[in-house]
Amino acid sequence: MRSQATDSTETNTKTTARKKRLLVVGLILLGIVGSAPFWGQGLWVDFCQQRAEANLLARDPERALEWIASAERYAVDNPELILLKARALRKSHDVQAAYAELQKYFELAGLTPALEQEQWLLKAQVGDNADLQMHLSDVLMAPEGDLQDICETYVNSCLLNYQFNDALKILELWEADFPADPLPHFMRGKMYEHNLTWDEAIAEYQRALDKAPGYAPAAYSLGRIHLTLKKTEEARDYFQQALENTSNPGPVKIGLARCLRLLGQNQEAKFLLKEVLSEEVEQLRKEFQAMGDHKVAASTSAQLEMAHLELADKNYEAALNWLEPAAEADPLNLRIKNTLLQVYSRMGQKEKARALGKEVKRTNEVLAEISDLLKVVEESPGDADLRFQVGKKYLNYVSEEQGVVWLNSVIRLKPTHRAAHAELAHYYEQNVSRGPSFERLARQHRAQAEALAEQEENQGVPVNHNENKAQATPVEEPEKASQP
Repeated sequence: MRSQATDSTETNTKTTARKKRLLVVGLILLGIVGSAPFWGQGLWVDFCQQRAEANLLARDPERALEWIASAERYAVDNPELILLKARALRKSHDVQAAYAELQKYFELAGLTPALEQEQWLLKAQVGDNADLQMHLSDVLMAPEGDLQDICETYVNSCLLNYQFNDALKILELWEADFPADPLPHFMRGKMYEHNLTWDEAIAEYQRALDKAPGYAPAAYSLGRIHLTLKKTEEARDYFQQALENTSNPGPVKIGLARCLRLLGQNQEAKFLLKEVLSEEVEQLRKEFQAMGDHKVAASTSAQLEMAHLELADKNYEAALNWLEPAAEADPLNLRIKNTLLQVYSRMGQKEKARALGKEVKRTNEVLAEISDLLKVVEESPGDADLRFQVGKKYLNYVSEEQGVVWLNSVIRLKPTHRAAHAELAHYYEQNVSRGPSFERLARQHRAQAEALAEQEENQGVPVNHNENKAQATPVEEPEKASQP
């Protein structure tokens, strides 16, 4: 009996111990399950962030922003994620949204080296590369982020400011460190194309394609140059190659449609153009920028080609219906003016043709003057007065955005350049309906111009250049200008 009692006691003890162990294991599992949403969310945020960074390295900022949006559901106030979003927005050319994210980051994390660098890059994105130039050596030695992105942004800003020698130095370093990257060749090609040295531009774009046969912007650029050189069939083939390798087809379809029109395939051309015209203009702007082209072309390029098709069929009224809205959207566009001049002449609208003919003649004269000035600027890039002449001519006759870039470069070199402030004040005053930033810049430049004029009348009275500016903050809003 005693033995049975002992066995029973031992059995009860083991059962109790087993229950305790099971209870402990259960509590641990319950804790794990209960905390799973938290550590699971953290893992998901990390995964999304890694995918976003990978897409930025692959130069796909739109896809990066999609991954960031997925992460934001669980990490709204994550400074690292916010800074990554600012970088992706900058890469997708959304300057104002990028600036807003940098402000948000500053409120959470303060002024960090990563924030400073991203702010320099954002300003360089719109042509103001003074800060980035000042800190370039340190940034290249210890980058906060992707070194190729830094090189790309800096070189783009140099091209905007006609600082070709500075661009070439970084392109050489970039190519040496990343020999498989097609972008240094592509950007060198853009520089040569800007100088109208077609053979050199073609060679560089072709080298980019040799390194990356699927690099659509290089094929697209080769198509554009061959069209300029009236090599229509070669242009068509390059556009076709670009179309097969891009998720930004709009600009390529317009180029291909132009080739088809010149080759007499008008119906095929019209079909492509109708596809492009069904796109939202804002999306088309992003596609032009993704292909390394000017976003302003998104508003008028397809319309201009449709007008040419109607003109070929002698449908002058229909052509006019495409051209006049295009001319209103881009009043300085010389191709639109030339085509509109043809239509007015053929419709017998002599007064309009005569007036427009004078505009076209003057624009061509100014383009020749700019070409001569640019040769001098290349030799003397620090000459503020030369840059002012170029900027004023661009602003009034060729391209408002390029004009703003040049005039801002004048003020960076010489903050007391009254004529540059006055010219910018007039431009922003004429465009205040485009947003609060235009109104603010109009006031700022007008106040500076008036203060400088008063100083010239009262020699010796210093001008306070910060008097009419908003209180300086660690996150400085970039002045919008042309974007590459």
